[in-house]
Amino acid sequence: MIPAFRITVAGEDATARIADRLLSLVITDEDGSKSDRLELELDDRDSRLAFPDIDARLEVSLGWKGQPLSFMGVYAVDGVSGAGPSQTMRITATAADMKGEIRAPRTRAWEGKTLAQIVSTIAGEAGLKPVVGESVASKRWDYIAQTAESNLHFLSRIAATLDATAKPAGGALLVQRRGEGRTAAGDALTPPEIPRHRFSDWSWSFEGRSVYRAAEAEWIETGSGVTHKVKVGSGTPVKKIRHVHATKDEAMRAAEAVLSGAGRSAMTLEATLAGFEPRLMGGASVKVAGLRPELVGEWHLERVTHQLSGAGLVTAFRGRKDRE
Repeated sequence: MIPAFRITVAGEDATARIADRLLSLVITDEDGSKSDRLELELDDRDSRLAFPDIDARLEVSLGWKGQPLSFMGVYAVDGVSGAGPSQTMRITATAADMKGEIRAPRTRAWEGKTLAQIVSTIAGEAGLKPVVGESVASKRWDYIAQTAESNLHFLSRIAATLDATAKPAGGALLVQRRGEGRTAAGDALTPPEIPRHRFSDWSWSFEGRSVYRAAEAEWIETGSGVTHKVKVGSGTPVKKIRHVHATKDEAMRAAEAVLSGAGRSAMTLEATLAGFEPRLMGGASVKVAGLRPELVGEWHLERVTHQLSGAGLVTAFRGRKDRE
């Protein structure tokens, strides 16, 4: 099969203009609040390539010639560079959903709100659709402070106390536990299964449990301004959480989440497929089949890359799963 792509710039199809100049196209899809990225390397042999405007919207689709292409996302240009004597131009762009209002610092208090209500408010402010995992949607805070903190950082912080992640993607604000698997439309995802013959290469490693035996967090008493400490677990060493919380319950929840993570060992798997798999995306899951027994099963995807170059169109991923 012959790889194919489509790129529009500010709504105008630019595929034909760059088809014979494209050296490589790489999309990196990350889990959590890390920005998804697009990198283009183009042949600038005659110095006639026009610079794209900063913040210009690039829409990218990938796939195979003669078949429907898979839409990969909308990205906003954030940098242009070049190199010689080979005369190349490099364009970098960040997922458009990760820009603007959701990264602006804000100060406010949330009282008597569930996670679903908080996400709905923040998503509305950013023009995104709220998508919240069922296992965490009803979690409620009597009081929680957001102090000179961006909406994305704030959501990521409180999601972490629930062993969840927050990520803007595909016009939606997704907040869910790892592996819960919902699309930007809110539909449940069925993890694709990758059999052995689809792997080009792979490597794996096993990480032992963290050495932390206890976790400590601080909170400030409203009114008096007195700082208190809470501790979960016993013994040393102690993991000290840097963020100061607004209530005792919030501090306890953060300490419990940190210690829970420290009590799990994990395996990581890095693999390159012999081809393109658009169903893989950061924050979702994949099922691995046909490798050694410890590797078979469902993995949480921390990072997925799709690369189009002279060598073809391939997908690679980094996965993680806990071993209790």
